[in-house]
Amino acid sequence: MDPIINKVASSGLVTLDLEEHFPEGERVLFDLEPWLFQGLILREKDFRENLKTHDWNQYKDKYVSIVCSADAIVPAWTYMLLFSHL
Repeated sequence: MDPIINKVASSGLVTLDLEEHFPEGERVLFDLEPWLFQGLILREKDFRENLKTHDWNQYKDKYVSIVCSADAIVPAWTYMLLFSHL
């Protein structure tokens, strides 16, 4: 019977500790649900007005996650406009 050889240990693979590369900083959540019309749809005119009047300084130097907690279809352009303001 041949001895069992650990090929993974002898392969030269490099192990990375992802916590060493985790950026420091505060994380906040941006929920689109309050900006939906009747909690169902996103109206572009109202959305653009909300973008103009919203206080964006509260997100300065923070990592922002954008979600929609409501069961709604959100167009792709929504996220692009949000990113441009953030």
